[in-house]
Amino acid sequence: MSLFGKVRAINSVYEGLDKQERLDLVRLGLTLFLLFFSYPLMRSTTTSLLLTSLGVKASPYAWIFSTIGLSISVTLLNKFQKKIRPQLLYALITIITIIFFSSFFLLFKNLHMYWAYPLYVLKEIYIVLMVHSVLAHLNSSITEKVAKVVYGPLGALGSSGGILGGLITSSLVKGWGEESLFVIGLIIIALTIPCFFYTSKGQAHLTEAKEESPLESIKGIKAFVFLIAGIVLLSQFVINIGNYQFNIYLNDTFTDSVSKTEYLGRIYAAINSFSLVAQVILLPFLLKFVPQFITHLGIPVVYGLTFFFGGLLFGDGMMPMAVTFIIFKGLDYSLFGAAKELLYYALNDIQKYGAKYVADMITYRLAKGIISIILIKIPGSLINSLLGVCLMAWILCLFPLIKLYKKHHETLEVN
Repeated sequence: MSLFGKVRAINSVYEGLDKQERLDLVRLGLTLFLLFFSYPLMRSTTTSLLLTSLGVKASPYAWIFSTIGLSISVTLLNKFQKKIRPQLLYALITIITIIFFSSFFLLFKNLHMYWAYPLYVLKEIYIVLMVHSVLAHLNSSITEKVAKVVYGPLGALGSSGGILGGLITSSLVKGWGEESLFVIGLIIIALTIPCFFYTSKGQAHLTEAKEESPLESIKGIKAFVFLIAGIVLLSQFVINIGNYQFNIYLNDTFTDSVSKTEYLGRIYAAINSFSLVAQVILLPFLLKFVPQFITHLGIPVVYGLTFFFGGLLFGDGMMPMAVTFIIFKGLDYSLFGAAKELLYYALNDIQKYGAKYVADMITYRLAKGIISIILIKIPGSLINSLLGVCLMAWILCLFPLIKLYKKHHETLEVN
C-alpha cells in the first residue's frame, strides 16, 4: 500500500465515527491535554524541592513511598469504581488531590522540609490515577480498529500540553516563584473536571468484571498477562535507572531549587516535544502497518543504543545524560505506552480488566519500588551493568509475549 493509501485508510476510520463518538474523543483529548499541561508544573516544583531540601539520595526513598501511596490509592480506587460512575469518581479524585496538594505545600513551607516527601508522592499518585481513569474510559468506548489510529493523536494532545507546561515552568519560575507555578498547576488540574465529566460513552465501565477479583478474571491467560507485566517491570527498571542518574547530574549542576525547576521545565518540554513527534509522525503508521513484534523490539533496542553509545559520542556530563533521559521518557510516554495498550485487545473485557490491573496498576508501581531499593543498595559501578541486563531480559520476554498475543487474539476473534 502506498503512503497516500495508508493515510486514506487512517482517515476512513475517523470518518466512520458518529458525532457523539467524535465529541467524546475531543473531550477525552482535552482532559489529557490539561493533565499533561499541569504535570510539568507540579513535577518540576516538587522534584526540585525534594532534591534541594533532602539531596539526590532522597529520590529512591521517595519512589518507595510513592509505591506504597499508589498501592493504597489503587486499592481504594478499585473499591470505589465498583460503586461510583467514572465521571463522578474522577471529579472526587481531582478535588481530593487539590486539597492535599495545598495542605502539603503549606506544611512544607511553614513546618518542615520533610513534607517534600508527601508532596512528591502525591505528584506521582494524581497523574497515574487520573490518566488511568481517562484511558480506562477510552478503552471501554472504542474498538481496536479505532484505537490504532486515535492513540497517536490523543497522545499528541497530551504531549502538546506537556510542552506548554514545561515552557511555562522554565519561563516563569524565576519571576513568579514556585508558589505561583504551584497554584497555576492546581487550577489546570481543576479544569479537567468539566472536560471529563460530560463524556457519555463507557459509563458502565466493565460492570461484568466487577463481579470478579482481578486475579480471577485472568484465569487461563496468566502467562500472557505476566509477560506483559514483565516488560512493564523491566521498562520501568530501565527508565528509573536513567532517571536516577539524571538526578545525580542535576543536583550536582544546579544548587538552588529555582534553577532546578527552570531546567526541569525545559527538560519536560523537550520530553513532550520528542513524544509529540513520535505520536504524530510515527505512531499511526507503526501501530497500523508494522508487526507488533518489530514495534516492541525497537523500543529496548533504541534504549540500549541511546544509553551505551550516547556517552561514547558526547562524553560524560549533564547534556548527554539529559538527552538520554529525554529519549527514555519520550518513548515511554508515546510508543511503549500505545504499543502496550494494543496488547490488551487480544483479551475480552473481563480479562482486560484483570490484565490492566495486574500490569498497569500493580506492576508499574511495584517496579519503581523494587528498583528504588536496588539503587539504594547497589554500588554505583554496577548500575550500567544492571541496565544492560534489564534490556536483554526485556528483549527475551518479547518472543513468547507476541506468540501468546497472536494465539489469544485468534481465539477472541473466533469466539
